[in-house]
Parts: sequence; C-alpha cells; structure tokens
Amino acid sequence: MSKNIYCVGKIKVDQTVIEVAPERLSHAKRVYVVKIQMIKESVVLYKGRKISSPTDAYNLIKGFLEDSDREQLILCALDTKNQPTTINVVSLGTLNSSLVHPREVFKAAILANSASIILEHNHPPCDL
Repeated sequence: MSKNIYCVGKIKVDQTVIEVAPERLSHAKRVYVVKIQMIKESVVLYKGRKISSPTDAYNLIKGFLEDSDREQLILCALDTKNQPTTINVVSLGTLNSSLVHPREVFKAAILANSASIILEHNHPPCDL
C-alpha cells in the first residue's frame, strides 16, 4: 500500500520538489497543516510565587476582575509546584451572563502545559 501524500502546488520531499496539478486531485480531501502558538501579551509579577490557598488565587486574579463591567471567566494555569505560569481570559460575557465551552478552557490549559488550573469568575459590578 502506497503512503504517498500529494500536495496542491509545491512540497519538498527528501530535498526534491514535487508539483501536482489540482485537477489530478479532484476526489481528494483537503487537510490543512497548521501550527498553534500561544502568544504572550504582558507580564504580571506575583510575589507569592506559589498558590497554596483560595486567598492566594484571589490576590493573583483580582486585578483582572476588579473593574470589569461584564462577566468574565479567567483561567490560571499552574505548574507541578502550584506556581502560576499563564493567565488567560477564557470568556468575556455580557452584564449578566458568560457563555463558555469546555474546549476553550482545556485549549488554554493544554497550550500552557499546565499540571493544574484555577478558574475564576465574577458577577459585576466588582463582585468576585
């Protein structure tokens, strides 16, 4: 059984370029090759270094939720020592609701290579 992969346009195979015309592949299913990256937006300094209580988690995230006029769901990814590694706004809702699908929560956690996560949610105005 042949394991050939055909590409519309050009592709390098063993340092050679193979060109295939699109009409030869009219019955083939197009599969996209993608690259997923996590982009750092900013940095937050956290003096505690480690999350060991709900109060620690609150102190880390409260700056994101304090002045919010809408509901938000925020994910904090932790490493194996319970040190925060990333913070991600998973959902930005409306005044009284926030729609969240588990795939958005787990996507951020997986991309951050987290060992565990903390989810925080607010009910505006200023209620955590």
